[in-house]
Amino acid sequence: MNLSIILPIYNEAENIDKVIKIIELEVKIPHQLILVYDFDEDNTVPLIDKWQKKLKNIRLIKNNQGNKKGVVNAIKTGFKAVIGGAIVVTMADLSDDPKTINQMFEKIQQGYDVVCASRYSKGGGKIGGPIIKSLLSKLSGLMTPSLLGIPTKDVTNALKMYTKKVLEAIKIESSGGFELSMEIVIKAHNQGFKITEVPTIWRDRTTGESRFKILAWLPSYIHWYFWGIRKNLQRTINFK
Repeated sequence: MNLSIILPIYNEAENIDKVIKIIELEVKIPHQLILVYDFDEDNTVPLIDKWQKKLKNIRLIKNNQGNKKGVVNAIKTGFKAVIGGAIVVTMADLSDDPKTINQMFEKIQQGYDVVCASRYSKGGGKIGGPIIKSLLSKLSGLMTPSLLGIPTKDVTNALKMYTKKVLEAIKIESSGGFELSMEIVIKAHNQGFKITEVPTIWRDRTTGESRFKILAWLPSYIHWYFWGIRKNLQRTINFK
C-alpha cells in the first residue's frame, strides 16, 4: 500500500525546510509529500519549488475548492489529489512528530481504516499550547470511548491516517478548520470502519504564527462531538 502525506501550508517559510528534512529522515515508508497552498504570494512556495528539483516525491498543489480558501479546503484539495492507499494529514509547523506516521502505517497494514495519533494515551504527551485548548481537548478525548464509543482518547488531534476508501465513503461537511478530522473519524465509526490509535508527542510551534482559531472553530467541534454522542445513543437503544 502506498502512502500520501498532506501538508496544508500558509506562509511557513520559517519552518518548511526543516519540516521536509525531518519528514524525509523520519518517515521510513515510501511516500509522496503533497503540499497545498492558497495563494501564489505564499512565502512557502519558492522554497518548495527548490525542493521539487531535489526530490521527486514532492507535489505542490494550489487549493482548488473554488473561492473557498483556508485549511479545511486545502486538506480537501489534498484528499482529491490522492489516488489510493493511505493518507495522513500533518502540520507544517513542526508540532506533529513524523515518527508517529510509521506506527500509524503499521496499523493500516494490519487492517485498520483510521488511525488516530493520541496525545493522551500511554506513551503520548502534549508540550505547550494554550491551557484552555489543552483542557478541552483532553477532557473530550478521555470521554470519547464511553460517550461516542470510539476507541481513541484523542478525537480532536488533526494527526490521523485514513485509507482512501474511508474518504470515498464519507461526505465531509466541515467548513471551518481542523474539526474536519473529528468529523471524519466519528462518521467512519458510525459506518463500521475499524479505528485504532497510537501514542504521539505534540509540541506547540516555536516559530511562525498559529492558524488555529479556537473561538471560531469551537462550535463546529461541539457540533460533531454531540452528533457522535447522539449516534452512539441511537445504536445503543437499537441494540437493546
